[in-house]
Amino acid sequence: MSIRVLHIELGIHLHGGAEQVAYLINALEHHDDISLHLVCAEDSEIRHTAFGHCETHTIKYAGESDFLCVKRLLEVVNGVNPDIIHVHSERGSDVWGAMLAKISGVPTVCTRRIDNPETHFSFYKYKQFDAVISVSEGVRKVVSLHCEGVEHQRVIYPAVDLTEYSQRKDSGWLRRTFSIPENHIVIANFAQYTSQKGQADIILAMHDVLNKHENVTCLLFGEGNLKESYQSLIERHKLDEHVKLCGFTKEVAKILPNVDILVHPSYSEGLGDILLQAGANKCAVLSSPVGGIPEVIKHKETGVMVAPGDIDGIGESLISLIESPDERAQYGEALYKLVTSKFGIERMSKAYADLYKTLVFNGADNEHA
Repeated sequence: MSIRVLHIELGIHLHGGAEQVAYLINALEHHDDISLHLVCAEDSEIRHTAFGHCETHTIKYAGESDFLCVKRLLEVVNGVNPDIIHVHSERGSDVWGAMLAKISGVPTVCTRRIDNPETHFSFYKYKQFDAVISVSEGVRKVVSLHCEGVEHQRVIYPAVDLTEYSQRKDSGWLRRTFSIPENHIVIANFAQYTSQKGQADIILAMHDVLNKHENVTCLLFGEGNLKESYQSLIERHKLDEHVKLCGFTKEVAKILPNVDILVHPSYSEGLGDILLQAGANKCAVLSSPVGGIPEVIKHKETGVMVAPGDIDGIGESLISLIESPDERAQYGEALYKLVTSKFGIERMSKAYADLYKTLVFNGADNEHA
């Protein structure tokens, strides 16, 4: 018996959660007993992904307030007649997915990727799901508070594509592209320009770093409503030549091999795909012990931890890493070993395939009991 799975992914950009969905679908296509469908927004990047055997359905979607999307999703469900609906929580899809599960009666899985606190009303959302999957123990700890009565609650770690994130180093390209002097240590951050990602702390910490070491360039990649605020902060502290807001990039895999230190001092984080990508490149990481990050970055083992908001600590740790290339290499190697052993695509896809089978066949057994 083939299990028909309908994935719901409503994100716009093909990174983060949407990239994980693409990894999962590509891997599940090798399972002969699973057939795949994807419903996504008509303006999304994932709709252009060339899957082998997954049929893609697009719907109009105007965001989290678009309650009519439930009607559109239900039309897809009625056409596909899935055995499992898998909701990937992005842009309100967990709310609409819960309503869809209630209306359709199809066994539904929800994958939760962020550790943001939720209201008590979330109980009514999660109780519609047959399984609630968290991408880390940190996320599960938050989500489980609202999942009383949900039979299947598990952690299934996300994955990194080791082929994509193992490109050759090309420091010349990086230096030409971002005007970096030849002898500079390169520090980088990849995240939305929002307060919870800690870029302001990085900028302020760079003041102390540059007082000690002038041969350092810090590249901040991302987009968001704090861009102008961050640029003003950079200019106020006269850091223009060393700290650069580089905007959103699709070339993370090409950039990372040339980065000496990845700094990710987030205030909250489900897990942080960028940490896995850094590990695939054996890049030294400085991060903060929040959410699921400690499941990847273990202090003084696979990287360095600094409390969120500890600007002095960020500066001191960056200076220490700059002055200790052997230590950076040691952390990078240790992180690589962890990532390759624990965050593989096949491991993730097998865990989900086993879950689908449990829900379908256990449900069938219960119906005949």
